[in-house]
Amino acid sequence: MKISKCPAAKKLTKDFYLKFNLGSVKCLFFTEKGTVSIRNKSRLMGNTSARETANSDQVNNSANRRICLQKIILDPNNSLRSFLNVESEQSTYSVSRPWSRVSRRRWRESTLTLPHQACKTAWPVSQLETFFLPSFPVETFHKDNNFTKLPQISKGAFGNIYQILDLEKNEIFALKVLSKSKIIESNLIKQVIEEVQIHRACGHHPFIVRCSSNWQSRKHLYIATEFIEGGELWSLLDKFGALALEVVQLYVAQIALALDFLHNAGVIYRDLKPDNILLDSDANIKLTDFGLSKWLPYGQTTRTVCGTPKYMAPEVLRMEPYGHSADWWSLGINACLMLTSKMPTANIHPDSEHPIGKVLLPDGFLDVPSRDLLLRLLQVEPKQRLRSLRTLTTIAFFKGYNFEDVNKKKIKAKELLKTHYGEDYDKRNEATVSFDGFDEILISE
Repeated sequence: MKISKCPAAKKLTKDFYLKFNLGSVKCLFFTEKGTVSIRNKSRLMGNTSARETANSDQVNNSANRRICLQKIILDPNNSLRSFLNVESEQSTYSVSRPWSRVSRRRWRESTLTLPHQACKTAWPVSQLETFFLPSFPVETFHKDNNFTKLPQISKGAFGNIYQILDLEKNEIFALKVLSKSKIIESNLIKQVIEEVQIHRACGHHPFIVRCSSNWQSRKHLYIATEFIEGGELWSLLDKFGALALEVVQLYVAQIALALDFLHNAGVIYRDLKPDNILLDSDANIKLTDFGLSKWLPYGQTTRTVCGTPKYMAPEVLRMEPYGHSADWWSLGINACLMLTSKMPTANIHPDSEHPIGKVLLPDGFLDVPSRDLLLRLLQVEPKQRLRSLRTLTTIAFFKGYNFEDVNKKKIKAKELLKTHYGEDYDKRNEATVSFDGFDEILISE
């Protein structure tokens, strides 16, 4: 005998409904008073003609009613825990307590952490949570008990960044707190999920900020990263202007190693600028803020127009398909800032005063290797642009330079800065962390 939930039942709090497979003619109905009635199936389904002709027939034989109840209720294979279907397994919820009072923790391992099981959970997961699952797990405890909030670092359009102290590990982290409502309103759910996926997958690189954990609450998303106490590269440029050649060589090499790693991992960064380049305690480069990054296999292109306009490649501004070479253009802009403290001028539109494809470097002294580096990176045509680490190591600017020592951090950036700028290097502005990723231009695919 197969038992299933009657589709015509509207109240499940006090009544039990069972449907017997009797040629789709009759349905057995149990009420809270214990009485049993057999009703025509067409009437239960709302057939008006059958409702007029078919009346509910009460089972007057108390002995038959008692036997029927005993077979169903007292059957060990058909307990009240699974009263809807005798062929099904044990139900995922308890009849004795409503869902609102059942602990959520028991379903955490089996449903909330598995994307293909999220729709099967007995706990009613809200849509605000399912939007970001499983990349942002739902925490069953309040993490404020483990963290001590320190002063706010930065503020953005979608949330703030705080400096926090982990009481268990006794470490300082940077905690990005994002508003779910603002992200959903701006249709940036996919972008936020890709940000944390890329950050966690690539954070182990020596020149990329490490993402330690991420989670969500009812109204906010949380991304905890290592705290970089050295501040932004922009603060260093703002204080000292053009940097020494040895420092520029080291920083360009470190950024190039990080970009090469990201590109080989199938990621395009798309927002390389001094605000997103941090300096750690040893003054080494650390890339942060993957809010505009995207999974993009090497050799493929995308059409999303995003980033900071003055650092965006010409093909991006022209709304043409572009690939990883756009990041190398941004590296050229940053290298020009470090060498001259000024921005170059690129003519990318036919109506410009100068011929299209011409890049004008800032006025001032640039040696031949430095000018060659900038002209190679700032090629308007992507196919003619320097766009690989292997090519970068062969140009005159890095002649005799050991990139292996750079990757192993054998070249001390802090000592170079102290050599050229003295103790003033340690007296720079207070460390800050940028949060501009969600404030930039974003046009859908």
